[in-house]
Amino acid sequence: MGCTSFSSEIKDFQQETVELDLNKNIKGLSYAKSLICLITRIRNKIIYLYHKLVYDSGACVFIKPTIVHCLNCILYKVSSEYNGNLRSAEITPKEDPPYLKLPPNIKISEECLNLFEELFNFITELISYKAIIKQIDLETPELFYLIHEQKHNLSKKNIELINKGLNLFKNMKHLKSDILNSYKNELYEFAFRKDFFFEKIDSIGKEAFKNNITNIYEIAMLKKTERNQNNDTNEEKMFKTIKDAKIYMENIISNEKNDDILVSHESIFENVSN
Repeated sequence: MGCTSFSSEIKDFQQETVELDLNKNIKGLSYAKSLICLITRIRNKIIYLYHKLVYDSGACVFIKPTIVHCLNCILYKVSSEYNGNLRSAEITPKEDPPYLKLPPNIKISEECLNLFEELFNFITELISYKAIIKQIDLETPELFYLIHEQKHNLSKKNIELINKGLNLFKNMKHLKSDILNSYKNELYEFAFRKDFFFEKIDSIGKEAFKNNITNIYEIAMLKKTERNQNNDTNEEKMFKTIKDAKIYMENIISNEKNDDILVSHESIFENVSN
């Protein structure tokens, strides 16, 4: 997907749970259940944290919000707090996660500081899953073994659920890499196309400052006015009102679980024969 294709509607990223039936004492089935549980919990947490960031940053006013919208909406507000001049904030890209650095003396609102913290924590958390995901990848052949070599011992429902778990794992890896790639691609623009990037952000920041708009959702909605004035026909469709956008996103978040991944996930990766 990347920065231009991570555009599926937010409702397409739904949390899932998979519960295998352990009525039969089949070798490896209990292990499969634990592994799939780990997959769904990691995936569900990524989705929850992502949706929360979309809501908090004001990016929810876009019908197809992306991590780039989240970053830019925060920067629009920062720009407005520097009178429409983002350069004055002296925010710089860096090589290490979360790939963006705030100066120690930055003068921005507590709201912006909290949003940066939420964004940075989310990016850092995504990266922290790299080792876990790699280990799960090494263990998925056990799931394929079950559904192909022991399918005569498995119920049709369990075969379907194991396949679903495998698909959710593939989806989770795809989701993680696409968010990170989109985010890093946008910061590449920040680092190497500075004039273009600052002009893009400050066009909204200046408008917000000029009109004394401080609400992050109202600032984000200025993109709608800008596009209408420029007869822009891009795919960045927006909700008609902030209220509609917030209600839509609040309904999604309210139905999501905020489960942490297993504290001792290493315990899952024991030899199946034990």
